[in-house]
Amino acid sequence: MDFQLFLETFEGLKFLVSFLAPFKWAILPILAFLVFLVVRNALLFYRQAKFRSEIEWDMFEIRVPREVEKGPKAMDQFFSGLWTLINMPTSWKEKYVDGEVTLWFSFEIVGAGGKAHFYVRTPKKFRHPVESMLYAQYPDIEIAGAEDYTSEFPDSFDDLERTGYDLFGLESKLKNPSPHPINTYMLFEEKGGEERIIDPISYILEVIARTRPEERTWIQLIVRPAKPGWEKEGENIIKELKEKTRLKPLPGQTEVSFPILSPAEEESLKAVSRKVSKRGFEVLIRLAYLAPKDIFNKSTSKSILGYFNQYASSMNYFTINFKALTSVNWWKWPFILADRRTKARKRALLYRYKTRYIPEETFVGRLADPNRPDKDFNSSISILNSEELATLYHPPTNVVLTAPTLDRVESKKVSPPGYIPF
Repeated sequence: MDFQLFLETFEGLKFLVSFLAPFKWAILPILAFLVFLVVRNALLFYRQAKFRSEIEWDMFEIRVPREVEKGPKAMDQFFSGLWTLINMPTSWKEKYVDGEVTLWFSFEIVGAGGKAHFYVRTPKKFRHPVESMLYAQYPDIEIAGAEDYTSEFPDSFDDLERTGYDLFGLESKLKNPSPHPINTYMLFEEKGGEERIIDPISYILEVIARTRPEERTWIQLIVRPAKPGWEKEGENIIKELKEKTRLKPLPGQTEVSFPILSPAEEESLKAVSRKVSKRGFEVLIRLAYLAPKDIFNKSTSKSILGYFNQYASSMNYFTINFKALTSVNWWKWPFILADRRTKARKRALLYRYKTRYIPEETFVGRLADPNRPDKDFNSSISILNSEELATLYHPPTNVVLTAPTLDRVESKKVSPPGYIPF
């Protein structure tokens, strides 16, 4: 029976080959082209993986002085300058031989022992330019080299669990298309007798201040300059809105006309125009909360997420990428092994956090990447502009009463008088 099946299969293949034989000169070039694409993309993936593995990283801490008079707008200027460090392959050699990829940065807010710390992780070759741009906007801050704070915990979740700790984490993204903006620092003000700026970062500092010494709160913003062209989606939205502003004649009339753009649509038009007018960044937001199991507080993890909820606007807001959430419900597909799947997600998220993971740029790279949380290759990546980024991450200003929360620099550093001889 098996031999008969083999003969039938063989005869079928013979028929298929004989049927396609007249078309071989048309098929062979197509097959050769497909093989070329596969080989080219595989080579590109290999070279890019090698380029990534050879990147040298540096980390430093931003120590905030007692008085910071500059608000998030200064950080907006910093991120605008940071975009200019974008590197892209500009030749065949740089792309396929060197495997060059766009470098990324990590801006992190860490709560440890009730104290807040602001860290920056940068490619080592960009350390000096990044520091210079920070000092240009905040002359009174102090920048100090720092070890990776995540190294105080094991690299694997299994080892972390053996120490008595548990982990909650997630990745967050914009709910709506990226050209729709969130609320930024421009809107965080009260108007009375005089304008008073409300620093939105005070929320997370209050959350950190209420944590116990054993608890850790980690917020990670992986930032990569977006390539030119991301604005096109926003320009299309603007174009659609502008179509509604055209004056149209009333029924039965040829001269009398009226605009049909509502006040809300006018605001949307201005907001989208403002967002795409500034530098854009691909941003991956990752949150983690670690604590001993006996004091593990789920409400703290929810409070960390609440920090991002305050930026919700009528046009856009942050939501959870549920495929990267370290929690699995048994009543959702595939309905089994919920505990095991939860642990697997915790292992993956801890790895992605500690390695500052960001998805591969190429399709083949993302397809072969075992660390992506789901089939939606860029599911956790959103595009934020410099203004939105500065709202999420900036040194606390004077309006934030954070004396017990931040280890502030008590004195300013000034240059010596010019008349003092060296």
